[in-house]
Amino acid sequence: MTATDFSPLFSPKSIALIGASQDLTRISGQPLKALRAAGYKGQIHLVNPKYPELHGQKCFPSAESIGLPVDMAIVAVPAPGVAAAIRDCGKAKIKFAVVLTAGFRETGVGGVAMEAELKRAAHEAGVRMIGPNCQGMVAVPSRVWACFGSISEEVDLTEGEVSCVFQSGGFGYAIVNLAELQGVGFRNCVSSGNETDLTAPELLEAFLDDPGTKMAFAVIEGTPDARRLLDVGAKSLANGKPVLIWKSANTEAGAKAAASHTANMTGRADLFRAAFRQSGLIEVDDVEPIVDIAKLVAQGRRAKGRRMGALSISGGSGIVFADRCVREGLTLPPFSETTVAALRKIIPAFGSSENPADVTAGIFNDMGLLTKTLEIVLQDPGIDQLAILLASIPGAPAAKAAEAIVAAAAKTDKPVHLAWSGRRSKSEAAYCILEAAKVPIIPTPVRLAQAAAVLARFEEDRVRLGGRKAPVASMSVTLKLPAGAATLSEAESKDVLAAYGIAVTREAFVPEGASLLAKVAKLSPPFAVKVVSRDIAHKSDVGGVKLGLGDVLGAEDAAREVVANARRAKPDAKIDGVLVAEMAAGLEVLIGVVNDPGFGPTVALGLGGVLTEVLRDVTYRIAPFGIEDARDMIGELKGARLFAGYRGQPAVDTEALAKMLVQVAAMAFQMKDRLAEMDINPVFVGPKGAVAADALVVLK
Repeated sequence: MTATDFSPLFSPKSIALIGASQDLTRISGQPLKALRAAGYKGQIHLVNPKYPELHGQKCFPSAESIGLPVDMAIVAVPAPGVAAAIRDCGKAKIKFAVVLTAGFRETGVGGVAMEAELKRAAHEAGVRMIGPNCQGMVAVPSRVWACFGSISEEVDLTEGEVSCVFQSGGFGYAIVNLAELQGVGFRNCVSSGNETDLTAPELLEAFLDDPGTKMAFAVIEGTPDARRLLDVGAKSLANGKPVLIWKSANTEAGAKAAASHTANMTGRADLFRAAFRQSGLIEVDDVEPIVDIAKLVAQGRRAKGRRMGALSISGGSGIVFADRCVREGLTLPPFSETTVAALRKIIPAFGSSENPADVTAGIFNDMGLLTKTLEIVLQDPGIDQLAILLASIPGAPAAKAAEAIVAAAAKTDKPVHLAWSGRRSKSEAAYCILEAAKVPIIPTPVRLAQAAAVLARFEEDRVRLGGRKAPVASMSVTLKLPAGAATLSEAESKDVLAAYGIAVTREAFVPEGASLLAKVAKLSPPFAVKVVSRDIAHKSDVGGVKLGLGDVLGAEDAAREVVANARRAKPDAKIDGVLVAEMAAGLEVLIGVVNDPGFGPTVALGLGGVLTEVLRDVTYRIAPFGIEDARDMIGELKGARLFAGYRGQPAVDTEALAKMLVQVAAMAFQMKDRLAEMDINPVFVGPKGAVAADALVVLK
């Protein structure tokens, strides 16, 4: 067994319940009750040194004393004893443990110390661990209910092809219950809690490796293993299994709640969204999208494009569906002339043969006509997916329609979806026919359009992102950086950029007391003159910048003025001198870097000047990345049209900007151990090239 073989966890042949209780209503007793009720067929060993026997079977004083192979342990002892219990698991050669116990870092300083000890114990014992502070896990096919709480009573969950992980057990299992009630079947469900060892991204990867899992989702507040989400996305695309992420704690209020809940480090929402876009992960924000996408995925058919065909018995539902398709990026192209001509022979005169077609309810008087209609549209080469909008027809007509839909779907490899809100109590036969054939039933046209758009985007991402490889950031650069945390001056910051091949303005650093004339002899006006000091990050705020100077004499006067202004505003600041630079021109943008604790170096791109602050027009990518991602960043900006020229302005060199983004990402990744943050603002992008006019590098 390797570290990535999760079969002993999800399909254990034997389980040890450490801390077993006499009272089956307690947290330490509920797993035994649940395992028995669920019909778990393996051996269950009870461990508690207080009792020689419990619930009619032998009770062992320790896991090591069991003396038989054990695949997985459920640990439910008080927090101070959990580390010792895990070490005991190691001695017994138990490879996985689910720690239900709370009372660790989520409780404060004392809990932090206990969790650190627990982490050491798991590492030294060779035990992979879920939790602590979790509600446990459920593996439906192997009938493992290693959990407590309400989910321990729900032992009749429908088996399916969806696996999931969530940091909040109560909320996560509520999602599982809601989704199951709406027709989603589950495979492996894990409440990951504090993620002291096994993290949500690692568990998602395990699900993707599982042949029985066709889709996975996670509900996370944050994760210390955030960068691994990029690997999850890559594996999702490679395996053709969508991964949905519901990221909570995106607001200040949500973040505060997370700190007092599972104490997971909450990453910034925009960085998570950047990772999702970069890797092909799918963001969701409620239960219904999870349900709808799962149903479409269960059909097992690929969407070859965004072109939707629609057949409706209600003109109104067709209009609503079309509106949402357009909003979600799908298209409803005209049917081919052959398709339209064939439909006109069938559809009543008061209907419509155009896409979306209104076949009217009258067609259900002859189900043979519905079958022909479906076959005609599915044969149209300009259609990638078909949506059938049946409103809420009940009873026998619904059953006949279901038979026609299933028969037509069996003759095509195109996804066939149904928007139908008929009551199950009046249409049980129709539901059974459709569900047996895995034809997805979505209750509203809007929800169907949203799910179909996700199906199409996922397949596009498999092509668009699947072949992308992040470049190896291995540039050989020698830098002389100050030891420890420091904010570099503009001159020093630009030296760092230049060392990595990033274009900066032509300029000269003039130390205090040196001749400005001699230093700037090779520069051409107009000039910008800026004070240079590590102690002054925002030079404009102290009058430390003068722009548009037409000659050297003006630059000399400006140099004296900016130094004097800086000394008045910041008397304690150490002034190194001034920077005299050639003025640059072009479209202003900013490039920034934040070294996020979870994702590592992340590059931001935004329009410069007041547009950044007012419009919040910024996009992100996790470093390092290649030229395709850089081009995507530029295209994602709301003001992307400005790059192509606007109102008489010339088009600018977006390819030079894209190359600079790639260089910055490589630099940031290589400097990740020292770089705290960086701001290159403004960058001027002209018709030929891009150049950094100012920079600020903050070291840690």
